[in-house]
Amino acid sequence: MFKRFLIILVAIMAVSNFLVQPGYACFDTFLFLHHKSMVYPTGFFAADALGEYSFNDTDAPDQDSYFTNYSMYYGLAERVSVQFGLTQAETTRAENKYSLESWSVRGVFNTIRSNNGNYFMDLVAEHHTGVDIDENMAHFSIPNLFYISNFIVVIHPVYELTYSKNDREHSFGGHGGLFYDINNIGIIGVGGEFASAQSSSALGKRFTEGEAAASLFIGFNLGNVYFQNEFAKGLNNSRDFGFAATLKLFFNTGMSI
Repeated sequence: MFKRFLIILVAIMAVSNFLVQPGYACFDTFLFLHHKSMVYPTGFFAADALGEYSFNDTDAPDQDSYFTNYSMYYGLAERVSVQFGLTQAETTRAENKYSLESWSVRGVFNTIRSNNGNYFMDLVAEHHTGVDIDENMAHFSIPNLFYISNFIVVIHPVYELTYSKNDREHSFGGHGGLFYDINNIGIIGVGGEFASAQSSSALGKRFTEGEAAASLFIGFNLGNVYFQNEFAKGLNNSRDFGFAATLKLFFNTGMSI
């Protein structure tokens, strides 16, 4: 089974380089590991810190950029969870500035689930507000999760509206991925993104400069700690690449996951 997954993994990475236009992933692999939708269970609290580093031009290392994001999640009801996030502004190695750029609030609503628990469709509504800049972003998406044996298939269309007093822009995008559950302890998989913002990302900040990217994900569980690492590469002549590491702490205050 795992050998079959590796063959599919290589095929997807090869096809992505030709078919995905020039992302930034929105995959909470912690929930994949527990065969859930993107809704956190009732009474379940989690907090995580995300650090991202991007190599924008290999000939100009001083232009490498990085930023951090902090999020809290809580399951309000059986099919509803909320998220609050704070994002530190993206900066380059040359600038090396630290400032709070935005805060965000997000609601996730499970709309459809199959009787056997192999399919979930959620509705995600999210709003980002700049701290020192006149810019806001509304984000709406419909993640679809298919659990097939040890495989997880994700199809996630996204709509974004960025607006200020003098300007308004909107875009459609999305991402998809294929993941493999390793004995309910770890996750490995690949994803492809087109113009899609990551969970709690700030006002159009991208993991790669290009409008699309392919990513490799690795995640594993250690007690009440979950670690996820992502390696991404911009496509369609984009030279930039980078990685993102997320450390999640979670606490069961009610329902067992």
